[in-house]
Amino acid sequence: MEILNLGSHRIGVRFPEKGLRKGKNPAILLNDGELIEQLNLRTERAVLVGVYPNNRLSEYTPWPEPAIRPGTPDFGGQLGQYHRELNNEILPALIDEYALDTKKLAYGGYSLGGLAATMSLWETDAFAAVFSLCGSFWYPGVADFIEEHVPKNYSAQVYLQNGIREGEGHNNRLCDAYSYAQRVHTALQATCGAKTVLDDYGHHDRQSERLNAALRWVERVL
Repeated sequence: MEILNLGSHRIGVRFPEKGLRKGKNPAILLNDGELIEQLNLRTERAVLVGVYPNNRLSEYTPWPEPAIRPGTPDFGGQLGQYHRELNNEILPALIDEYALDTKKLAYGGYSLGGLAATMSLWETDAFAAVFSLCGSFWYPGVADFIEEHVPKNYSAQVYLQNGIREGEGHNNRLCDAYSYAQRVHTALQATCGAKTVLDDYGHHDRQSERLNAALRWVERVL
């Protein structure tokens, strides 16, 4: 992987197995960029770009909220600022450096990273595809917002996958994670024609399998 510093973020870039094209290349941006190496994620023809977070509890949340567990940090709600940096500083540099096709860009993530990617649908139409694995749709106010507002990027291809056992073992709003996910899946099916999957697993189960399935889907639709 190539490692870059763009804006305030560390960026990891893994070339597709078929190599870079001389012309324009499709690309997939992934939040929690360390997952690319941890799970050995690979793509066939799209450049895979991992954005390493500085503070995921702040950068991946759409508005400030108190912590849901005692003794843990509050959520900072700086997603808008993060996306501005992504769109105005990080993406343009990547497009120039790797000859990326601006019509074939995808953006996704896992957990809070998946929530962040999903919320980009209301902020920018830069992405042809958006995907979320086990997106944290339990985040206060998110399901209501998604049900009540039409996305700016309503023409994007959207892929959502959550597990029916994601809320097991929790005694806070996380215990209803599956119900919140169902609401978001239903809303985005209606507004974006989203492809949605509700599997039989918990939040951290089969992470590599889920992400690789999403990457294969992205490469098919780009």
